[in-house]
Amino acid sequence: MRKLLNKLLIKFGILITKAPVLLANQELSTSDSFPVELTEKIVVDAPTDTPDNELFDIFSSDTDVHKWHHYFDIYSKHFEQYRDRPIRMLEIGVFRGGSLRMWKNYFHADSTIVGIDIDKSCQAHEIADKNVFVRIGSQADPHFLNQVNAEFGPFDIILDDGSHKTHHQIISFGALFRSALQDGGCYMVEDTHSNYWLKHVDSGETFIDLAKQMVDMLHEPYLGRKETNFRQGHADAVDQMELSYLSANLSGIAFYDSIVVFDKKKRYLPKNELR
Repeated sequence: MRKLLNKLLIKFGILITKAPVLLANQELSTSDSFPVELTEKIVVDAPTDTPDNELFDIFSSDTDVHKWHHYFDIYSKHFEQYRDRPIRMLEIGVFRGGSLRMWKNYFHADSTIVGIDIDKSCQAHEIADKNVFVRIGSQADPHFLNQVNAEFGPFDIILDDGSHKTHHQIISFGALFRSALQDGGCYMVEDTHSNYWLKHVDSGETFIDLAKQMVDMLHEPYLGRKETNFRQGHADAVDQMELSYLSANLSGIAFYDSIVVFDKKKRYLPKNELR
């Protein structure tokens, strides 16, 4: 019955589910394998400085933008490589339009910035003559996402700053990573702290849960195999294998406070060499 109700209600952003135990209890569970020195509580102070990078300067010069300060060093680390050429960027969540202007000022002047939002008033933040576009629809609607991709994609960067609902993050990633993200592109999900706030958890597994599983998928080539299967010139070496699409096209995952970054790149079989 729950699955049937979920299917009926998902269009309205509502799911009936049992929240993960960790989130429900608001407790941090740690393995007994951690040395006590690493799990003891220590005091963390408030920051005294602001980020020292160009993107934060752009952010500070505009209004109607809501961003956590510690994101800017992460943005710079992962997005700097895309600044020397025109790119296509999709941002999920428009809000008041400030971030669309921020990205337009940060990336190459000929870049195309596309924002999507369910709020129809966000259409007013489109600046078509500067290649800043807004489309109205739900990030949990794969048909709508496919339409956006057909019109503007595929994208070099996809940034999920949308509803922060866990089932929305999951659906968007599933609908966009394969068809809407370029090889060599970057998929970033921010505000993942929402996965630890019960009002945002509306799926049996959170996006963070899936991201943890993707760490195992990143290592899929090694499952059930041995080192010599990858050793150059060895009799046991293999020259091909079947892998999931995600494993075959995910070159790395980076976890930060409230952000997870996925780098898309066609992979080849790992190879080692004994000299």
